[in-house]
Amino acid sequence: MTKTSLQIADSPHLVGDTTTREIMKWVLIALAPMVLLAGFLFGWRVYLLFFIAAASAQICEVLWFKWRNQALTWDLSAVVTAVLLTMNLPPSAPWYFPVIGSCFAIIVVKECFGGIGYNFLNPALAGRALLVALFFEEMFKISWPNPPFAKIAPDVVTKATPLAQMKAGQALNGEELWQAFLGNTGGRIGETSSLLLILAFVLLVYKKIIQPQIPLIIVGTVAIGAWLFAERGSLASLQMVLGHVFGGGLLLGAVFMATDYASSPTTRFGQSLYALGIGLLVLLFRFLGATYEGVSYAILTMNCATPLIDRLIRQRVLGEEKNLGNLKIKGWGESK
Repeated sequence: MTKTSLQIADSPHLVGDTTTREIMKWVLIALAPMVLLAGFLFGWRVYLLFFIAAASAQICEVLWFKWRNQALTWDLSAVVTAVLLTMNLPPSAPWYFPVIGSCFAIIVVKECFGGIGYNFLNPALAGRALLVALFFEEMFKISWPNPPFAKIAPDVVTKATPLAQMKAGQALNGEELWQAFLGNTGGRIGETSSLLLILAFVLLVYKKIIQPQIPLIIVGTVAIGAWLFAERGSLASLQMVLGHVFGGGLLLGAVFMATDYASSPTTRFGQSLYALGIGLLVLLFRFLGATYEGVSYAILTMNCATPLIDRLIRQRVLGEEKNLGNLKIKGWGESK
């Protein structure tokens, strides 16, 4: 009699023949134009940062699997994490920033919690958070584009970024909004073209890699909140809304990081609450906090709330009891 074994794969669990490697391949394809543009705007060394991060992440994963005596899947998830981490670095970051961030993201945040599909935090954002804690001043240095492929001047700040400008109470004019939309503005490596990010969002939704729900709710919440904080009914209110949508890392975080399968809720309603929470936290950080960004910490905070959301809002088995403190609610078909 032939024995067969059943293997349970890690999440994401999708109906069809789509593999994790296929998903990660399309994510990298969506990220590729922004990687190319970042180097064009900030110089060739940006490409070196991407390469160092990807190599460090992949080496860490190979060593981990070798130590655990497991077969490496080569699913490209480590490379995606490395690219997203580098997107959150300043263009002037030294070479060891992507090494430290990638190793922490892969070993501690991802593999120590069980590997892909089991991490409760977004690894790239967790790696960034560690770098901010270790190298606060360096992580917040601002470099301005000097295309094509020109050497950056990391210590020279000619003007405030769009978000810093709005934080100081100065409205953005039409030209500044247009430059922010195209990505020709100061900031992190990934704070590039909103146009390319929107096209990446369309591509990933079309390929059914992500659902539009989470990004749209996050961006919509921030836009509505910015309109409420602005002087409504004036041109400045529209400029405030567009400035907060196109400026900073909102679109990058909403499209590529908040939609991470492992660290976001599993139900549609839970995802809506999760996205709403991210949007509200971004507003709190930007308008009431000391920082003028806050997207990464908003996502990490709601990552921590995801297990609670999934526990409270999940599809229950027919007849399963729901515990609310000491109160037990009987399921359908069960005697009262």
